[in-house]
Amino acid sequence: MKEKCIAVYLRLSLEDVDKRTDSVKDDSNSIVSQRLLINRWLDLNPELSKLKRLEFCDDGFTGTNFSRPGFTKMLELAKSGEIGCVAVKDLSRFGRDYLEVGDYLEHIFPFLGIRFVSVNDGYDSEKHRGRTVGMDVAFRNLIYDYYSKDLSKKVTSAMRMKQKECEYVSCPPYGYKVSPENKHRLVIDEPAAMVVRRIYRDIIGGKSSTEVAKALNEEHIPTPSEYKKLAVQRNKAPQWTHTLILGMIENIKYTGTMVNHTRESRHIRDKCQRKTDRSEWYIKENAHPPIISKEEYDAALGAIRRRQKSTYNSHDLTDRVYFCAHCGAKLEKANGTVFACPSHRYHDSSPCENVRRRKTELEEIIFEALKKQVQLVRIERTKKAQKEQSKLGETVAKLSTLKKQIEVIDSEKFNLYGQYREGSMTAEEYLAAKETLTKKQADIKEQLVECERQLEQMNVQSATAERQEEVNRFCGLSDEQLKEHLYDAVEKVLVYDAKSIEIIWKFHDMTVGSAATV
Repeated sequence: MKEKCIAVYLRLSLEDVDKRTDSVKDDSNSIVSQRLLINRWLDLNPELSKLKRLEFCDDGFTGTNFSRPGFTKMLELAKSGEIGCVAVKDLSRFGRDYLEVGDYLEHIFPFLGIRFVSVNDGYDSEKHRGRTVGMDVAFRNLIYDYYSKDLSKKVTSAMRMKQKECEYVSCPPYGYKVSPENKHRLVIDEPAAMVVRRIYRDIIGGKSSTEVAKALNEEHIPTPSEYKKLAVQRNKAPQWTHTLILGMIENIKYTGTMVNHTRESRHIRDKCQRKTDRSEWYIKENAHPPIISKEEYDAALGAIRRRQKSTYNSHDLTDRVYFCAHCGAKLEKANGTVFACPSHRYHDSSPCENVRRRKTELEEIIFEALKKQVQLVRIERTKKAQKEQSKLGETVAKLSTLKKQIEVIDSEKFNLYGQYREGSMTAEEYLAAKETLTKKQADIKEQLVECERQLEQMNVQSATAERQEEVNRFCGLSDEQLKEHLYDAVEKVLVYDAKSIEIIWKFHDMTVGSAATV
């Protein structure tokens, strides 16, 4: 039987770091100290010290939810049966949502057969096998959760007070930087401010936002994200666009006016902020040094509005899956019939110029590819079902055989004791023979446990295959129905030129031949 590993889970949230000094507020919560504490405890535990350890770290992720890359990877390995124990410094490092933490401790980990250890809390699930977690652990989870919510309310209240006073509380706009003397005041960042003034002059002088963006790209002037060296994960290369230029022209902060509370979270842990009504905004003129005058701001805004034309807006968002394979930008739809990459406007001799395809043509290619994928899935699904059924039958048969072997050894032990009682063997002979049978039975029981785990895993995979059900739905559709649900199967379409596209399907089963070329 394959030996399972110990998962050492470490987490440090942004709230644990002092932003002014870029150091950990509490040294005991640092990743290094968590690692040392857990490894020291494991080294002193004779049962766990020799097992292989895998480390999973989420540095800079909140504990109020479980959407963390390290945790997700650990859970995947746990579900595949590679992890037998999870060790953390304390329950707050594992998570601060007491309902979800309790669900993992009382349901998910016991179901997966995983031992859970929280060193500082003195909790070891091995000591609570067959019982619910203690009241002290439940209270700790509740306190960690309450602490997180209370801290969020206090931070929100403090931020709202600073917003009302029209102090800087978020990321400074391009052209400004934080004052060294007062972190809630903005000062002009002259190199970037020169670019802002140039943009306003060009717009007032009669250039369009697209022409301005193209000129900035040709001169290789860094975009705001490049200038600030922001480590933003994106699928497309940074470039100046008309949208970026329009956003800067409409930003009244360049006139020295501070505007706060334009968006707000509706509740704690809200991932999507809502726009607030203009009457709720906090506005203060002359809050910081202006880069452009109020007259220049009005003139540029007026020039942009005069040149804005009505554009065709499609309310059908189901086909918004087309992207440029060169720059990663989402393709624009013109008149509802043609998709094209907008980036060619901002560069000369760009491969994006060739990314232009008719919607009907693209849908026909995707439809033909989907039909082939469905056929392949049907064949693969049949083979897979036969293989799984065969494996299930073998596992059930093996389970039955092992149980019978255990019963036989129990019977042999009973007969052995009878012979000893009748005097046909000495005590030494009886004990030696009994020990041999006991070791043999222990090996069989170990195989039995592993066999039961495999059987349970097969049942779980069968019961939770939601995506497989989705694929099955496509397999049962006619050609006409398949056309109606075409975009339900497509995650993304990368358009290279007038001849080549690549289709990325939503479902894992649809992976064979995922690129279509015409």
